[in-house]
Amino acid sequence: MCTLDEFYQLVSDLYSEDEFKKEIERKKKEFDHFFDEETLAHLIVAEEGRNESAIYDIVEVKPGDEATIQGEIIDLGSLRTFQNDKGEGRVRNVRIDDGTGTIKVVFWNEDTERVEEEFDVGEEIKVINGYVQDRGYGKQISGGKWGEIRIVEKNKKD
Repeated sequence: MCTLDEFYQLVSDLYSEDEFKKEIERKKKEFDHFFDEETLAHLIVAEEGRNESAIYDIVEVKPGDEATIQGEIIDLGSLRTFQNDKGEGRVRNVRIDDGTGTIKVVFWNEDTERVEEEFDVGEEIKVINGYVQDRGYGKQISGGKWGEIRIVEKNKKD
């Protein structure tokens, strides 16, 4: 396992050293002092999508996995609306490729607006802690309950 300083270096462009220590303390309280500082630092790094060893190749992920993947947008898909027992909804599937395979990244309802506003073909995105499913049309991943989808800036470690 890494030292606190090594974990901090992975997120030093996101947190000052004091902010990082405060985040560790906040997590200590959140988890009722159950975990040591290194474990909490590792958790912070993973939540920020900076744990490079935890980034899976698209070809490796399978339905039921929670995974972090990264790839280049090759298709922005189109916005579709649907009706269900909860009312009207929206969905948009963005396809990404990481060189090992492709996968649909699913955006639901208000998140569909992000595709139009933030993303372009050729950009890299990272799905952090996404949930992988196969609903009969191939693998897909969404942000899920704990996930996040970000643009990968070219000049950052992220």
